[in-house]
Amino acid sequence: MPSGRAALNPNRRFGHAEVYVLFFALSFLAARFLPLLDLPYPCPFKTATGIPCATCGMTHAFVYLAHGELRAALSASPLGALLAAMGWLAVPLDALRISLGRPFPRLKHGTARALVASGLFALLVNWAFLVLSART
Repeated sequence: MPSGRAALNPNRRFGHAEVYVLFFALSFLAARFLPLLDLPYPCPFKTATGIPCATCGMTHAFVYLAHGELRAALSASPLGALLAAMGWLAVPLDALRISLGRPFPRLKHGTARALVASGLFALLVNWAFLVLSART
Protein backbone atom coordinates (compact mmCIF):
# COMPACT_ATOMS: atom_id res chain seq x y z
CA MET A 1 0.00 0.00 0.00
CA PRO A 2 1.50 3.40 -0.93
CA SER A 3 2.47 5.53 2.03
CA GLY A 4 0.29 8.54 2.81
CA ARG A 5 -2.40 7.39 0.41
CA ALA A 6 -4.99 4.66 0.69
CA ALA A 7 -5.01 2.24 -2.24
CA LEU A 8 -8.29 1.78 -4.03
CA ASN A 9 -9.88 -1.64 -3.98
CA PRO A 10 -9.42 -2.94 -7.53
CA ASN A 11 -12.64 -4.99 -7.20
CA ARG A 12 -14.73 -1.96 -6.25
CA ARG A 13 -16.61 -0.68 -9.25
CA PHE A 14 -19.50 1.49 -8.17
CA GLY A 15 -20.22 2.46 -4.57
CA HIS A 16 -22.71 4.57 -2.63
CA ALA A 17 -20.90 7.81 -3.39
CA GLU A 18 -21.06 7.21 -7.11
CA VAL A 19 -24.77 6.34 -6.93
CA TYR A 20 -25.54 9.61 -5.14
CA VAL A 21 -23.41 11.58 -7.57
CA LEU A 22 -25.21 9.93 -10.49
CA PHE A 23 -28.55 11.01 -8.98
CA PHE A 24 -27.22 14.56 -8.53
CA ALA A 25 -26.14 14.66 -12.18
CA LEU A 26 -29.49 13.28 -13.35
CA SER A 27 -31.38 15.77 -11.16
CA PHE A 28 -29.52 18.61 -12.86
CA LEU A 29 -30.31 17.26 -16.32
CA ALA A 30 -33.99 16.79 -15.39
CA ALA A 31 -34.23 20.27 -13.85
CA ARG A 32 -32.51 21.84 -16.83
CA PHE A 33 -34.17 20.04 -19.72
CA LEU A 34 -37.55 18.61 -18.62
CA PRO A 35 -40.69 20.75 -18.23
CA LEU A 36 -41.04 19.88 -14.52
CA LEU A 37 -42.86 23.10 -13.63
CA ASP A 38 -45.62 22.24 -16.11
CA LEU A 39 -46.65 19.10 -14.22
CA PRO A 40 -50.16 19.58 -12.77
CA TYR A 41 -49.35 18.13 -9.35
CA PRO A 42 -49.97 20.47 -6.40
CA CYS A 43 -48.54 19.83 -2.94
CA PRO A 44 -51.09 17.67 -1.07
CA PHE A 45 -50.20 19.22 2.30
CA LYS A 46 -50.61 22.76 0.98
CA THR A 47 -53.84 21.81 -0.76
CA ALA A 48 -55.26 20.33 2.46
CA THR A 49 -54.03 22.95 4.95
CA GLY A 50 -53.40 26.09 2.95
CA ILE A 51 -49.82 26.35 4.22
CA PRO A 52 -46.71 25.09 2.44
CA CYS A 53 -45.02 21.89 3.58
CA ALA A 54 -41.38 21.82 4.67
CA THR A 55 -40.23 20.87 1.17
CA CYS A 56 -42.57 23.06 -0.87
CA GLY A 57 -40.76 24.92 -3.61
CA MET A 58 -37.78 22.59 -3.85
CA THR A 59 -38.60 21.47 -7.39
CA HIS A 60 -38.97 25.11 -8.41
CA ALA A 61 -35.67 25.94 -6.69
CA PHE A 62 -33.88 23.13 -8.57
CA VAL A 63 -35.35 24.21 -11.92
CA TYR A 64 -34.62 27.91 -11.38
CA LEU A 65 -31.05 27.20 -10.27
CA ALA A 66 -30.47 24.88 -13.25
CA HIS A 67 -31.47 27.80 -15.47
CA GLY A 68 -29.15 30.19 -13.63
CA GLU A 69 -31.92 32.10 -11.85
CA LEU A 70 -30.39 32.29 -8.36
CA ARG A 71 -32.78 34.88 -6.91
CA ALA A 72 -35.86 32.93 -8.04
CA ALA A 73 -34.36 29.68 -6.69
CA LEU A 74 -33.68 31.21 -3.28
CA SER A 75 -37.15 32.74 -3.23
CA ALA A 76 -38.82 29.41 -4.06
CA SER A 77 -36.90 27.48 -1.38
CA PRO A 78 -33.59 28.55 0.16
CA LEU A 79 -32.88 25.01 1.31
CA GLY A 80 -33.78 23.60 -2.10
CA ALA A 81 -31.37 25.99 -3.79
CA LEU A 82 -28.63 25.06 -1.31
CA LEU A 83 -29.23 21.33 -1.73
CA ALA A 84 -29.20 21.63 -5.52
CA ALA A 85 -25.97 23.64 -5.49
CA MET A 86 -24.26 21.24 -3.07
CA GLY A 87 -25.42 18.15 -4.95
CA TRP A 88 -24.39 19.48 -8.32
CA LEU A 89 -21.03 20.62 -6.97
CA ALA A 90 -20.48 17.06 -5.72
CA VAL A 91 -20.47 15.77 -9.32
CA PRO A 92 -17.21 17.38 -10.51
CA LEU A 93 -15.64 17.00 -7.06
CA ASP A 94 -16.32 13.26 -7.04
CA ALA A 95 -15.01 12.95 -10.60
CA LEU A 96 -11.83 14.69 -9.42
CA ARG A 97 -11.60 12.38 -6.38
CA ILE A 98 -11.91 9.32 -8.61
CA SER A 99 -9.39 10.62 -11.15
CA LEU A 100 -6.87 11.21 -8.35
CA GLY A 101 -7.43 7.70 -7.04
CA ARG A 102 -8.58 8.92 -3.63
CA PRO A 103 -11.01 7.00 -1.42
CA PHE A 104 -14.24 8.61 -0.30
CA PRO A 105 -13.53 10.50 2.95
CA ARG A 106 -14.83 8.92 6.14
CA LEU A 107 -16.77 10.90 8.71
CA LYS A 108 -15.32 11.19 12.19
CA HIS A 109 -17.29 9.80 15.12
CA GLY A 110 -20.26 12.04 15.91
CA THR A 111 -20.05 14.02 12.67
CA ALA A 112 -22.90 12.10 11.03
CA ARG A 113 -25.17 12.82 14.00
CA ALA A 114 -24.26 16.52 13.86
CA LEU A 115 -24.97 16.60 10.12
CA VAL A 116 -28.39 15.02 10.62
CA ALA A 117 -29.23 17.50 13.39
CA SER A 118 -28.06 20.39 11.21
CA GLY A 119 -30.15 19.11 8.30
CA LEU A 120 -33.28 18.86 10.45
CA PHE A 121 -32.68 22.36 11.81
CA ALA A 122 -32.20 23.69 8.25
CA LEU A 123 -35.45 21.99 7.20
CA LEU A 124 -37.34 23.67 10.07
CA VAL A 125 -35.84 27.08 9.27
CA ASN A 126 -36.71 26.60 5.60
CA TRP A 127 -40.27 25.67 6.55
CA ALA A 128 -40.59 28.78 8.72
CA PHE A 129 -39.36 30.88 5.79
CA LEU A 130 -41.90 29.30 3.45
CA VAL A 131 -44.80 29.73 5.87
CA LEU A 132 -43.90 33.35 6.62
CA SER A 133 -43.39 34.25 2.96
CA ALA A 134 -46.73 32.61 2.04
CA ARG A 135 -48.54 34.91 4.49
CA THR A 136 -47.20 38.08 2.86
